Amino acid sequence: MNNNKLLIAKANDWARQVLKKQECNFYDFFDPASQEQIADIIKEYNTLGFSFYGGYEYAERKMLSIYPKEEMPEEREFKISILGFSNTQAITHRDVLGALMGLGINREKTGDILFNEDRAYIYLKENIADYVMMHLNRIGNHEVSLNKCNHTDVIMKEPEGKELNIIVASMRADGIISAAFKMSRSLSQQYIKGERVKVNHQLLIKQMKELKKGDIVSIRGKGRIEIIKENGNTKKGNIKLAVKRYV
Repeated sequence: MNNNKLLIAKANDWARQVLKKQECNFYDFFDPASQEQIADIIKEYNTLGFSFYGGYEYAERKMLSIYPKEEMPEEREFKISILGFSNTQAITHRDVLGALMGLGINREKTGDILFNEDRAYIYLKENIADYVMMHLNRIGNHEVSLNKCNHTDVIMKEPEGKELNIIVASMRADGIISAAFKMSRSLSQQYIKGERVKVNHQLLIKQMKELKKGDIVSIRGKGRIEIIKENGNTKKGNIKLAVKRYV
């Protein structure tokens, strides 16, 4: 069974559990692409609701909650801990992931890993926080000392970006990439064919794919954009888009 089918099967199992017990349940952390897949499944259950929360406003990886409708949990009910450590030795995101995997911690048990000036923060499920604190004392070649942080201790700015207004003939991915990244249409198609483009964290295969408001497009080595809104059409019938390009 491939990963997509496995996730669909799990989401259906979780939904049936909540239907049976009629109580709110919390699950693992998921990336944006998996969140979208799970949402599509849970929406089919008319008496259930779902929400995702990653511990802070701009989180990408978020914990799932499924609940009987009208019983949506508050953010404080998500059992998320934050472990912080001083990072003056240029420890990277990959270093932290490798150290956690070395402890047998699956990626689904952890949320975002953030770096803020000289501090780093690991968002993770509350029930493994003590274990990680006790055993994670080295990341890469550097010794670290972890401590638990309050959510108010972590001040994260909104990701920096610049809003751009572009004009495209259609909502096709290759045309939007061309306009937003200021490159030729043929070069945008080369990036897609070279498997360097993702839409909502999933590899983009078809250059003719239609995009929509809220989609996030990333190009390896070039950055990412988010489609903010459509601003109507030009006199020639082209589409005016507002996009945010992140630096």
